[in-house]
Amino acid sequence: LQDTNLDVTALDVSELAVTIMLQRGVKRAVAADIYTYHQDKYDTLLLMMNGIGLCGTIDQLRVFLQHAKTLLNKGGQLLFDSSDIAYLYENDLPVSEGYYGELSYQYIYKGQKTDWFKWLYIDAEKLKAVAAEGGWAVEVLYEDDMDQYLARLIPII
Repeated sequence: LQDTNLDVTALDVSELAVTIMLQRGVKRAVAADIYTYHQDKYDTLLLMMNGIGLCGTIDQLRVFLQHAKTLLNKGGQLLFDSSDIAYLYENDLPVSEGYYGELSYQYIYKGQKTDWFKWLYIDAEKLKAVAAEGGWAVEVLYEDDMDQYLARLIPII
């Protein structure tokens, strides 16, 4: 994006990731927690590769959407992709208190393990309902035959 002369800011909670981004040519990268970041406002917030998953839960998605409004300029947008993972349950969704797209993950690499963390996959219909509650309009820009989609959210309140 920056190669197309757009003004781009990369944000990551990891200082090491930001260092690597800068070493690889990202002009502006910030180490910060998205939930507490308030330094600038943007025309577009782009969360790539199911980046909305960082919310972890539907409740935290609601919190994120409210905070995202404070980071957008008037007329701004939020873009991200996600997918409906219902297919993983072979048409037999689990009966539980939470939403089936709220998963727990742990990374293991060369014998080292991270703590468990929540990651969210949200189907488009659930997204539309949650977003509407928080004053967002949702447009699905692209959807494939594997229940993956690209969404554009615009604050309406």
